[in-house]
Amino acid sequence: MADEAALLLGVRREAKRCLVVVDDVSSPEEWDLIWRCLAANGTAGTGSRVIVTTRRNDVALRCAGDVKGVYELKPLDDKEGRKLLYQKVYKKAECMMTKDMVEQASRILERCRGLPLAIATIGGLLANRPKTSREWMDLRQHLGSELESDRDIKRVITSSYDGLPYHLKCCFLYLSIFPENHEIRLTRLLRRWIAEGYITKPYDMSVEELGRRYYNELISRSMIQPSEEARASMAVERCRVHSVALQIIMSKSIEENQLFIMDKHCNEGPQTKVRHLVVTRWKRNEKMASINFSQVRSLTIFGRCPMSLISSELRLLRVLDLEDTLELENDDLKHIGELHHLRYLGLRKTNISRLPSSLQNLGFLETLDVQDTKVTQLPVGIIKLEKLRHLVGGVNFAKDFAAKTRKMKEEAKCNGGPFQTFVDLVTGCFGYDHVCSGCACEFSVTAPEGNQGIEKLRNLQVLGVVHIAQGSRVARDLGKLTSLRRLGVEVQMVGEEGKDLCSSIANLVHLERLEVRSKSLEFLKETKSLPPKHLLSLRLSGRLGKLPGWMDSLHDLAKVKLIQTQLKQVDIDVLGKLRNLTLLALWEESFVEKTACFGEGTFPMLKVLYIEGLENITTIQIEEGALPELEKLEVNNCTNLDDTDKGLSLVLAALKKLNELVLKSCGNKPCLEKELLKQMSGLKRPKFITGKSIVSRS
Repeated sequence: MADEAALLLGVRREAKRCLVVVDDVSSPEEWDLIWRCLAANGTAGTGSRVIVTTRRNDVALRCAGDVKGVYELKPLDDKEGRKLLYQKVYKKAECMMTKDMVEQASRILERCRGLPLAIATIGGLLANRPKTSREWMDLRQHLGSELESDRDIKRVITSSYDGLPYHLKCCFLYLSIFPENHEIRLTRLLRRWIAEGYITKPYDMSVEELGRRYYNELISRSMIQPSEEARASMAVERCRVHSVALQIIMSKSIEENQLFIMDKHCNEGPQTKVRHLVVTRWKRNEKMASINFSQVRSLTIFGRCPMSLISSELRLLRVLDLEDTLELENDDLKHIGELHHLRYLGLRKTNISRLPSSLQNLGFLETLDVQDTKVTQLPVGIIKLEKLRHLVGGVNFAKDFAAKTRKMKEEAKCNGGPFQTFVDLVTGCFGYDHVCSGCACEFSVTAPEGNQGIEKLRNLQVLGVVHIAQGSRVARDLGKLTSLRRLGVEVQMVGEEGKDLCSSIANLVHLERLEVRSKSLEFLKETKSLPPKHLLSLRLSGRLGKLPGWMDSLHDLAKVKLIQTQLKQVDIDVLGKLRNLTLLALWEESFVEKTACFGEGTFPMLKVLYIEGLENITTIQIEEGALPELEKLEVNNCTNLDDTDKGLSLVLAALKKLNELVLKSCGNKPCLEKELLKQMSGLKRPKFITGKSIVSRS
């Protein structure tokens, strides 16, 4: 809740009124806690308004204080309910069906009584069954007379669960480990599934590909929900489990002694054969005595970490997930080398700065995640981990980089000091005291090199962000890791290392995602080595000036993210010819001209366009016939945009698939906003978000 509190405090300082929406409050106690935060930040007394959603009447009354302040949402009408059902079953809102099928659909919708969760869940169930009137009638008869409460919806979800094949049941039950409303990162989930042995290696694809297939099947059955934010932004995929479904799988897991959650409400009985141990609140040391740690296969900690738990007693442990754990110190991992069966070690976003040398004893380790920690040096013994598939380190700064660099620039300007280089910006953004000469190597990890170097890890699928120093052999060694599908590198001084890196990348024929960071990326233009032709995602951070000549040969490229590349209009034109590009992010000095034009016929498949922190830009022009598939356009912190219809020149009626238009932190632009609102009049307009308000679809 820290980010939300900071946001409210900022609004208060600017004496602004605001609208606060609090979604899915589950109890009166939870509301009391939220209200105290609102009151403490002064939001409650500024004339602001708060909207709360909840499934409980007592919570609604507690929030409103009076029945007049409670609005009971109406169920979906027949048209909207049918649209949702067809979308879940057929993946489209309208479809041709026989008369008998239409009748069965109507009867199913009657049972659902307009409840979106019931419709979505049943739709997911029907999507994986034969699409015949007989099949639909059998399901309808099984449902009972009506669905109007959580208990009825539980019956639907239980029926869906019972219909899952065995391998999906295991994967679905595993989600009970994560708390309610927790957004679960897809990569974290897949790697944990693999570590637990839930995904066996098929002969025709990787275990990661099969795991993604399982994940997509659970989504298609509406057993899990993809994150709306991640889906809209095409960011790292995340999902969550609906609270009702979570109750079901938690009860099943606990009933079968598969799961034990150690919190303030944990039960008192002995836990002799717990497979998955979750710690959310550590206030009961006496509870440890009842747990048989020798049977635990996964340990997951949310919040503060009781370090007494990480011991040699966990001799069968496969998964140790400490992501986001507070107060974790280097010495707390002293027993890690004794967990000989460990396959997954997640230390992301912790305070760890050094990995113990005993890590080399973990011969079965498949995933080591130290991203967003202070670990900058991998131990030499890591080369003994021959089964390692995912080695993730360094700082993932792309998501917040533009906003943070802009803030640091503004502060430097106020203080009268220079703050211009890539290294300066990154250093300031992430609170590190110093960087090495020429590159922010604190934001990557240094790997062993030479005959006993990282080239020994031939099973690696994911590696990054790895540091390449001047004179280093790592650039050459990378070319031997031919199983790599994802690579991130940070290059310190560019000479022969640049040539070696480009040659190595060309050898990685399975590579799908590539990130390259450096103060200067000029070497990418000079190389004759072409990157793998099936590359799907490319992220470049550093001075480039012009796109490499090989860029237009990447026909499969779907995502491009650029930071400080200093490109021009001719480069936009090159990107516009990439036929499969679905996401383009132009961040912080990635484009230096005053006008960016997206010409007619360009970007035929682009769905998401981010333009952020471009200080020089005054005009963004989208011609008719450009970006026909665009769903989201976000313009952020482009303060020199013209306050006329030329500032953001487009024809909204021509962008038929645009769902969301964002214009934020671009200064006061009343004329431009007025022009955009005028275009929206009479349209099934997109959601329009400005720094002041949200104008929803009509």
